[in-house]
Amino acid sequence: MTHWITQVNDDEFSATHASGIIANQYTAKSVETVGFRILHYPRFKGSELKEIGQVERRERLEALLNVVQPGDMVIVQYPLWINNFNFELEFVSYLRDVRKAKVVALVWDVISWVSDGRKRDYSNDGSLKILNEFNLVIAPNPKMIGRLRVEGKVRTPMLSMDLSDFVYEGPTRKHHLEKQIYYVAAGIDKAFVNEYEATTPINFIGQNSFGADLPDYINLLGQMESSEIPFNLGNGFGLLYYPIGDQRYKGKHYYGQFNNPMKLSLYLASGLPVITLANTAHAKWIKEQGGGLVIEELSELDAAVNKVTPAQYDQMIENLEPWKKAVSTGFFSKQAALEAINFIELGYTERINLFLEEVDD
Repeated sequence: MTHWITQVNDDEFSATHASGIIANQYTAKSVETVGFRILHYPRFKGSELKEIGQVERRERLEALLNVVQPGDMVIVQYPLWINNFNFELEFVSYLRDVRKAKVVALVWDVISWVSDGRKRDYSNDGSLKILNEFNLVIAPNPKMIGRLRVEGKVRTPMLSMDLSDFVYEGPTRKHHLEKQIYYVAAGIDKAFVNEYEATTPINFIGQNSFGADLPDYINLLGQMESSEIPFNLGNGFGLLYYPIGDQRYKGKHYYGQFNNPMKLSLYLASGLPVITLANTAHAKWIKEQGGGLVIEELSELDAAVNKVTPAQYDQMIENLEPWKKAVSTGFFSKQAALEAINFIELGYTERINLFLEEVDD
């Protein structure tokens, strides 16, 4: 019996700048160290997969997945990042029905929720419906499990990853209190600038998508490869925030209450205290662990930062040290993979969320 985990192969730029691809590849490499084998596949173009039709897609699946044997367990990192739901469904069905493997979804993002912030029944959306085809779903955190149950009608047993990893072996700085913020994103847009009403200086890592001169309080550090960022996070705090008025991902602000942000893992890997809104999935944990600041809304940021003393900040740094080591070494990915084996092969359900009674069939 072999344990597998999927890994998407993409171009060099995506592998060093795109958070979804980075998380996918970090996790595959981490889980490989606890006995899993990597099941590679290329990042096909969704339009191409649509054009070639089901017969040729099946031929590609046979070529990619014929190494999987009956009884094997395959962790499928989901989504597959190929923008073709039919192929994703065929991928899972082929593993389960043809190769006779047990299939586990490791969910990074729910695509419907990234682009749609409404509260509605999502159970017929492809990105939710497919999760009922797995033997187990590894969800980002308990709050996301709740939403998957209620709004997505996902009935599959679930396991919480709790935190995501940011595998990093390079140097980090020794942080000291400074009244400034770091913010990492693909691009700084008008929505963020309009909503950031604070005066605390902010160091922005990413592209300038604003299209105009930035306010004086923003120091643009530019775009960096993922492996370069931890060392470039200096003194201060790391901000977790998705703009309400984001025009590209209209559901992202609400979605930010439920996901495991790559920003969070990145800040933790560098040992940087975090600032987050109180409604996010990790706010309670950050408060309990003393790893940063929890605010109700962005307008409270100045006051919260100004209240922190050097002694309090140093304590935050100390509190984050074991979590810094954990995310940097792939602890949470490894733990989730091994717990998946415990459930799939041994039937252990201690940390498994089997169902919610209030969800109707």
